[in-house]
Amino acid sequence: MEAMSSTKRRAFAAAISAIGALLAWFSSDPTGLLIAVAAACICIGWKAGLLAIAMAGIAAAAIEAPSDTMATDGWLRVAVFVASAFGLWLVVQLFRVVSFYEQVYKKTQPTMEDIPGLGWSCYPDGRMRFVNPKALEFVGLTVDEMKRLMETGDTAWWQRFVHPDDLERSRALWKHSLSTGEPLIDEQRVRRHDGTYRWFRDSAVASRDEHGRITAWYGTTVDIDDQRKAEAALRESEQQLRQLIDTVPALIWCATPDGKPSYLNEPLLRWTGMSESGEMTGTASPLAATIIEAVHPDDRSSFQSALGQSFKSGDPFMLKYRLRRADGDYRWIDGKAEPLRDTDGRILQWYGVCLDIHDEMQAQEAVRLADERLARALRAASLSEMSVSIAHELNQPLQAIVANANAFQRWLRANPPNLERASRTAEWIIRDVDAAADVVSRIRALFTQAGHSRQLIQLNTVINEVCELISDKLQAGKIRLEVDLDPSLPSVGADRVQIEQVVINLVRNAIEAMHETPVHARILRIATRLRSPEILEVAVSDRGHGIADSDRIFEAFFTTKKDGIGMGLAICRSVVETHGGRVWAEDAPGRGATVTFSLPVESQERDRELIGGGSLIPNEAQAGDENKRLPA
Repeated sequence: MEAMSSTKRRAFAAAISAIGALLAWFSSDPTGLLIAVAAACICIGWKAGLLAIAMAGIAAAAIEAPSDTMATDGWLRVAVFVASAFGLWLVVQLFRVVSFYEQVYKKTQPTMEDIPGLGWSCYPDGRMRFVNPKALEFVGLTVDEMKRLMETGDTAWWQRFVHPDDLERSRALWKHSLSTGEPLIDEQRVRRHDGTYRWFRDSAVASRDEHGRITAWYGTTVDIDDQRKAEAALRESEQQLRQLIDTVPALIWCATPDGKPSYLNEPLLRWTGMSESGEMTGTASPLAATIIEAVHPDDRSSFQSALGQSFKSGDPFMLKYRLRRADGDYRWIDGKAEPLRDTDGRILQWYGVCLDIHDEMQAQEAVRLADERLARALRAASLSEMSVSIAHELNQPLQAIVANANAFQRWLRANPPNLERASRTAEWIIRDVDAAADVVSRIRALFTQAGHSRQLIQLNTVINEVCELISDKLQAGKIRLEVDLDPSLPSVGADRVQIEQVVINLVRNAIEAMHETPVHARILRIATRLRSPEILEVAVSDRGHGIADSDRIFEAFFTTKKDGIGMGLAICRSVVETHGGRVWAEDAPGRGATVTFSLPVESQERDRELIGGGSLIPNEAQAGDENKRLPA
């Protein structure tokens, strides 16, 4: 039935009140006014009811006054009327309050059907008295089947849906709750209507009366299968992570923000010989204090300072130190640690790793010692190479001195003595002696770190002197000399003796390379040319057997001669590179080989420096010595 609106109720109450008032007036009996009071109390409210009582009392007095002239009985009847009206108001008000409680409170409270999950209720002895539709739908029971189970009074019917592995525990917990009245909290697997089991959490509490007696049990069964699977996956992931950390060949540890150790992986426990129960549980001390005694005494102070500073400032920890292993040996450790921070920058955890680098440190020490031994060996080898180089450089002028001395004797013993040729030969002897002295001077300058004496020279002049010097060897070897000198060559700033020795070395190598060449094909060619405005070149070509390895012939001690020591071309390359040039070799077309070296041409400013002064300018004595070196 549709509820009447407030306006309609007031109009209805006004109409009934008017009818009651008219009835009381025409009958001269105030009792009819009670109808108006009742209508006001029921349809309008308690305030209107009190107002209706007051107005009805006045009206009753007005009705009674003419008949009895308000005698004592009249006033008594008015008082009885007012009391009756008030009693009527009280009764109506009482029923209005009870009706409001029933309609507003009892009928609007949630029922078992509205409970999320599987809801149920039991009698104090455990007999089921209600199961919500969701629970029936889950287990696959109809309402009629559930009613039959309730009528039989079977208290264990629900056990057929519990997983066999969970049944005994669930039965014991439910029995305990029934006997003690304690709440039930249990997790069990329940079979669904399709035969699959899902995890549920049972929660039940007892409802009691004012005397504390249990009147009923109310419970919910919540599906936690997905939660259990997620928790199992999380545990498995944590287990895999722990296994990974315990398997990684590294010493890993964790610590709280204040330095208290919270985790040491298995390799670290085994490596240090610490037990997890002893060092990691109970009154665990800060990490620095836990392992400080295991640090080598020489590294203990720096380790404690660095680790404490990191824990205090939050900066990463990095240090190499020695740590005592379980067997008592100290080994080098590369320790590193980083803090984990939250979004506000607060440190949540410290994560550290200790890498055993002892073998690496020993290998580095072994390499260092090997480098020292190698350096000593290289110095010895360099000294040996230098000795051979000195002997090689001194050998050329000494051989020339011996040859010229023999020639000098022959010219003096001739009949008649050839004094002119003897005099020229004596000059050559003096020149060769000066060359040997220059070699010794350069060796002394090398050890005293003095610079080479350089001057402006003409390469064509140096080559002509070399050709005159080796004329005897050319005649003895029946070698034809071809000279192609560019007359426009500019002067170069160089050590005359060194460049002369380079040319002599190249010419002698060319002569020796043609020992097995037929006599008619023995040709030695020396050419100079200006490659560019900044570079001039000198090329020495022969018709010998060629070059087998053009890349290695300039290496020290590499030689293709049976009696060679492999230093001539190495010295040539050193001299040329010292002057800013380069030297190379290549096979000549057809037969033989060509060795070429280049030198940089001095600029005009450089020429003026060489002429104007400085260490590169020959003094008068040097000029005189140069003149002495010129052949007669």
